[in-house]
Amino acid sequence: MHQTSELKNNALPTDEEALRNTLADLEAEIDRLERKKMELGRLADAITLKKAGFTDAEIDAFCREDEEYVRTVEESYQKNLRRRNYMFGYPANLEDDSYATQYLRHLESKMFLMNNCGDPYQRGNYRMDSKAIEKKIIALVAENLGVAQNSYWGYITSGGTESNFWGVREGFNHFPAGKLYFSDQTHYSVEKYVFDGENQRYPYEKIPTDEVGRIDADALLSKIEQDHARGVKGAILVLTWGTTCRGAIDPVKDITARLQEKQIPYYCHLDAALYGGIARHQKNAPFVRGLTSLGVDSIAVSMHKFMGTSRVNGVVLALQRKNRHVVDYIGQEDSTLLGSRDYHPFSTYQRAREMLLRRSDGHYEQNILFFEEGLRARGIAYERFEDANIFVIDQPSDGICKKYQLATFLDAQGRARAHIIIFPHHKKSVMEELLCDLAEQA
Repeated sequence: MHQTSELKNNALPTDEEALRNTLADLEAEIDRLERKKMELGRLADAITLKKAGFTDAEIDAFCREDEEYVRTVEESYQKNLRRRNYMFGYPANLEDDSYATQYLRHLESKMFLMNNCGDPYQRGNYRMDSKAIEKKIIALVAENLGVAQNSYWGYITSGGTESNFWGVREGFNHFPAGKLYFSDQTHYSVEKYVFDGENQRYPYEKIPTDEVGRIDADALLSKIEQDHARGVKGAILVLTWGTTCRGAIDPVKDITARLQEKQIPYYCHLDAALYGGIARHQKNAPFVRGLTSLGVDSIAVSMHKFMGTSRVNGVVLALQRKNRHVVDYIGQEDSTLLGSRDYHPFSTYQRAREMLLRRSDGHYEQNILFFEEGLRARGIAYERFEDANIFVIDQPSDGICKKYQLATFLDAQGRARAHIIIFPHHKKSVMEELLCDLAEQA
């Protein structure tokens, strides 16, 4: 409040429209000045090249190449802005960053390499890192998942695929003679990790799903019991909290409770890439309702999906872990999969705090309800799993799929389908445009 009052006292616009117009003008001026800085800076760069022994002709050629490349990137930037409003087929919340987040991204762009290598909870020989912020991000995600302080371990990953790879590997670290189980609707990254080229790395079983995409719990447990009886030592499960195509949620608690009842040892990794990033206070939302009570061991949450961070990153969070070894080169343990980690730490933390703690209760569902009402009003057939933000429809024309960047797939009956994923960033005018296009081709 103190800073807000101070700003108002400095005679800045207090009317919302005037304030936003002023900000837009400032943004345009900043862009102009940044380009001017680049143009003048190229003179300094040319002097450096001259001192390095390059000829005037070579330096002129470099300048022409740079100018052409800059123009190409500026055009790409404008295309990116236009395409953002028409992106409905893939999970990414493209809401504008707050001005605080934008400023932090600006500062990050000026920083040199920050490499978080090894365990985030240890400091080795390399000190140019952002591990303090990494731990804050992990703690924020853990709190949102209902995990108590000091009862977890985790790290920032390169995305959901690495998080799932880590979960599968950790399961086999617990049960080297175990077997992996997942459904036919599990994210393709899991089966990808099973194979090393053409060679199968781990034994596994793919379990069928029901009509809405949930794993068949009875079929899963029956297979695990059979394998356990014949000597398989440990069941490694990847269950899903929000399948890729339909957003279906596996009956996680029921499965883990029945395994505990039958005293079958297991390791359960939960893929909650999209829904794991939804704040717990959101109305009618499929957020993870208490990770510890679900009986799972680790979880994958994508930062760039519902939380909408600017880079493709994720969090893997584990309630326990086995693989610990010290690497002399970095002077610490490394339980991560890839070792080094690259992400925008400060703006990511700011964005995550704002998404999880500073949004209205109806932030998740407002656009979903608007779009669903539009589908019903126009008589467009769709399927939607419970509180999912994913609408499955018959595959529309190629033109519509390209215009709105829709993901297409074949369902269990072999029908060509597409899904539309609704996020808070979608403009009502563009949703209306999509609805009209769908209705016109019906």
